[in-house]
Amino acid sequence: MQAAQSINDSRYRLQWIDILSKVKEIKLSLEQFIQGYLQYQKAFMQFPFDTSVLMYLIQRMHPSKKVKESPFRFFLQLSQSLKVDRNVFFEQFQWIFSNGIKNQWYQMKDISELFTWLRSQDQLFGEYFSHYAFNVSTDDLWNMFLQLCKIKAINNINQKHVMATLNEKISLSSVDTFHQYTKLAKTYLVETEPESRSLFIELFEKIFDAYIIKRIDYPQYLYHFYRTNYKDLLQVGLEMSLTNRLERPTCLFLVRKILCEIESYHKTNAQRLKALFENLKNFDEKLCQKYAAEKIIDDEWLKDFLIINLQIWLKLDQETYKYLCENHQNNPWAIYIWSRILHLSLSNMLNNNHADILFKINDWMKIVKHHIYNPTDIFTIISVNKLFELVLIKYSRSILLLPNIDIIMNFIISMRENTSRRIDVQQINNFISNGLENVYEVFHLKSKCSLYRDLSTDSIIRCFLPLIDLHLILGSVDPQQYKFPLTNANIDGIVALPKPKDIDITNIESNEEFFARFIRQINEWFDWFDRFIDIFQHIIDWLKNHNVNCSSQLSIDLLNIRYDFKMTFVEMRLIIDRVLKILQPFKDLRRLCHLFNCLISFQILNPGTLNTQDNTLKFLTELKRFQPNNTFMVQANATYEHIISISDRQQIQWSLASENHPCHITVKYRIHGKNNQYEILYQKENVPIHKNVLHGQFESQRNGQLIITIDNNNNNNDSSRTIWYRIKSISLSTCYLFHGIFNIHYDKCYQQNPQIISEDDFSKLLDQVFEFINKLLNGDVTLRAMEELRTIFYDKNINIREEVKKLYTNRTNEQNNDQVNIPNIDSNEKEIEQVCEWLQIYQYYSHLNIIMKCIETFDILPLNDEEETTGHLRRLSGNENCSLRDITQAYRILQDCFQNLTHQHLQLIKTAVECSNVIKMMRKSDLYSTHGRRRFQELRDNLTTQFQLQELNNMILNSWIITYTLIEPFIFQSK
Repeated sequence: MQAAQSINDSRYRLQWIDILSKVKEIKLSLEQFIQGYLQYQKAFMQFPFDTSVLMYLIQRMHPSKKVKESPFRFFLQLSQSLKVDRNVFFEQFQWIFSNGIKNQWYQMKDISELFTWLRSQDQLFGEYFSHYAFNVSTDDLWNMFLQLCKIKAINNINQKHVMATLNEKISLSSVDTFHQYTKLAKTYLVETEPESRSLFIELFEKIFDAYIIKRIDYPQYLYHFYRTNYKDLLQVGLEMSLTNRLERPTCLFLVRKILCEIESYHKTNAQRLKALFENLKNFDEKLCQKYAAEKIIDDEWLKDFLIINLQIWLKLDQETYKYLCENHQNNPWAIYIWSRILHLSLSNMLNNNHADILFKINDWMKIVKHHIYNPTDIFTIISVNKLFELVLIKYSRSILLLPNIDIIMNFIISMRENTSRRIDVQQINNFISNGLENVYEVFHLKSKCSLYRDLSTDSIIRCFLPLIDLHLILGSVDPQQYKFPLTNANIDGIVALPKPKDIDITNIESNEEFFARFIRQINEWFDWFDRFIDIFQHIIDWLKNHNVNCSSQLSIDLLNIRYDFKMTFVEMRLIIDRVLKILQPFKDLRRLCHLFNCLISFQILNPGTLNTQDNTLKFLTELKRFQPNNTFMVQANATYEHIISISDRQQIQWSLASENHPCHITVKYRIHGKNNQYEILYQKENVPIHKNVLHGQFESQRNGQLIITIDNNNNNNDSSRTIWYRIKSISLSTCYLFHGIFNIHYDKCYQQNPQIISEDDFSKLLDQVFEFINKLLNGDVTLRAMEELRTIFYDKNINIREEVKKLYTNRTNEQNNDQVNIPNIDSNEKEIEQVCEWLQIYQYYSHLNIIMKCIETFDILPLNDEEETTGHLRRLSGNENCSLRDITQAYRILQDCFQNLTHQHLQLIKTAVECSNVIKMMRKSDLYSTHGRRRFQELRDNLTTQFQLQELNNMILNSWIITYTLIEPFIFQSK
């Protein structure tokens, strides 16, 4: 070294490591070598020992493991004699320590002493403990943990390193191995000092928690565990705990595994439930008694056991349910679990299907033979109580709409009598009291009208019947309200239904039999009232429009019967009485109803026929152009309902077509206010509406919904259907002549002095009107008397034959006192034809001026007849004294000239004269020449395409096209 120093060349500057590494054998011990160095230390001042040299010597000259003295203590003394910094020493000693642990050079007592020296050095301790754990088995690591606890080497500084390393290694151990560690821990706990036990248990809890969470909650380890393992671990967790509480998360985790770990994928719900309660039966009963179930068992645990729908509940067979009921042993946890399963299941199951749930569970209780109350049948009592709390209480306001659940109700009543802490008796009392109040209202006729319809089916009300005294209930009200309203033969004949009988409240054989008869009779009353309102609603509205006394309020009340669902039966009955009273003075009610076309509530005019003349392609082309939104699509393997609202008093013509395929079709009409009553208009499968259009027609007094149902299931052609429809509606026909004649008489009496009219005065006025109509039909009216009717014939575009049929037929029915709604026309056909001839000539007579103006404006007649015929018509003078019977002779020329003109022609002539400027404009535009027609066709096609989805513009275009066609005769026949 001195020679190297004299060379003074950095390339030849030697180090201790260089020299020592060249020495093949050192016969000195490490201690002798260091002592020799220290003895000649001054000679080596320029070449001092550094830490790396010491590490090299320790590694090369490491003492034998048979040496009793701690090698770490020896190394530390050497470093101190060499004045090596303690921390620097330990930092560089790590790799020697790791190798020594690997080769088992050190004893546990020496290693634990080393850890004691390092316990305040956070980083160093962590590194050394990590080296140790990496090179020893988990058993050695656990023993070291116990040793460190024993010598109090674990503190707040190094605890995190010990726990992190230990948890990582322990988590890989099997359950049996972990149990061995637990036994060692228990032994240690007995031997250790009391003041050290708390810290040790705290550390063990952390190790236990980490092991449970990582080992059990990870799928890759789960297959190693069995239920007995979980139970053993739970026992350890409770014993080795500061709190000894089951509420610890890991203990709860183990409890869940013990109770709820079931092979769910391979078992039915009933099997899972049985397994759950079997697990609970084998669980530690002392824990169930010590800890409240609601603090231990979370709802999340029970999700695999919930009865998610009613069908699953019904599959809970008698054997399984018997097992559940007989093996719970009044275990508070079993009772709580069953209660929560039912609560969660019913809460999820309820979706406006409460009636179905109650009805089917009621039957299920009989199937599993738990339909008779037994105070020891805890599970069934809980089941009924949950139904009561979650269903019956929730729907108690409409209690009587619930189904007849006799078994459930008997249970509830028995539960009330046998009080239990599990049952809210006050709630049951309130429920039964509410039900009884509803029953009293039913028998007092104070319930809503719709309820009596619903009670015609089996209802929960039958469960309350044994609890009431019918004699007392019926005896507390006026017996007159159980008598059917007084009607006369006229009203009875018009309604044309068997008149309902009074309700006999004296003959009560049994509550059940009386109730069945009572509801049947009330619904017979309803049927009669419905028909009565359908017929006379329109009559009352007409009376209201003419200020008849009380008719305005009656009109509102009749509408309320239809639309106010809160109206009671008593209120409805009073309204019917008032309507009967206001109609009493009228003698010709049947005739009036015929004229208002309100005798028939509903009738099908065409039940649905395929029009072989109506090609579907042509129909679709027209519909797509004029009504492009009248379509809907039905997907493959689906059923679709298309609903169209219909107003009251309408005649409806419906048409259906399909683009490509035949269809299964059902067409129904749902009448408003009749408890969803349907009228089937058409129903057939494989209807070829892709070839021919399906048409149907019906009339209804009442508004409702037209429902078109297309069933696209089970078709050979698995494809969607595009359906097109057309709805044409017109108001039910009325008699213009009657209304015109009546208004003339009414205006004479009341136009100058509008006032409230009594029903008697109005009846007398109506008699005068009918007397005039009779004279009119007999031809005894003069043209002077008919002058006031001229505007009716001129303005209303009336069909003479239809008007005469209505007037004449009804007069015939009245005279013959005919109670049949279908009139006999054949025997009077000649008389009707005669009256039609008179009135037709009078209609020409009333239009004569406008016809003459049309002739002059458009030069309609041929040239050779123009002067003679026109002159004769101009010279025709009116003879006001001429009777209607003689009009044929006096004005035959009108019939000769205009016999081919219908009321539509007359209306067209009047419109043409009024709109002559339009015709002149069209003529000027030259739209009817060959070139003009071509231009019109092109323009029509272009605008049709542009306005395809524009409803308003489409309507204007259609009007223009129709106008173009209608005025053509006035263009080409003018000369």
